[in-house]
Amino acid sequence: MKTSLKQLFIIVCSSLFLMFEVTAEEPGKRLDDLNLRGSDCILIRTIRDYTALDDSHLLIRGSARRGYFVTLGRPAFGIRSSFRLGFSSRDDQLCPYGGDSIVFGGLGNESISVRSISRVNEEQIEEILIRFGKKTPPDKQTPTPADVKGAEVEELD
Repeated sequence: MKTSLKQLFIIVCSSLFLMFEVTAEEPGKRLDDLNLRGSDCILIRTIRDYTALDDSHLLIRGSARRGYFVTLGRPAFGIRSSFRLGFSSRDDQLCPYGGDSIVFGGLGNESISVRSISRVNEEQIEEILIRFGKKTPPDKQTPTPADVKGAEVEELD
């Protein structure tokens, strides 16, 4: 009895630890680590802002500085000039499955399905904005060459 309680305690603690590791945001994740077939979902009521990166990709900002990289099912040629987005979903979440879609346009609303949604951290957001030309990369200063001892020029008379 004592051994089984001990094993149960270890299993519960291990499960909680693994769950925390999976849900914790990894600050060191790079854009290369981004799952382009992401199946994350966004609570629609938490969406605060969006940036149309091109005709097929969006960067959506949610509450608590959460960012999501969204790939559309097909190109949406008017999405970059659209002033507002709407969402079509059976529940209060936007997901890349279940027929959820993004609605945009002026007089004739267009609905496009969502192919993937991947949650991104601040570092990945910066890289995405740079990659899609929405932000200029920071200037990297080239280091000045170090003085090498013994590399002086000797003048001959």
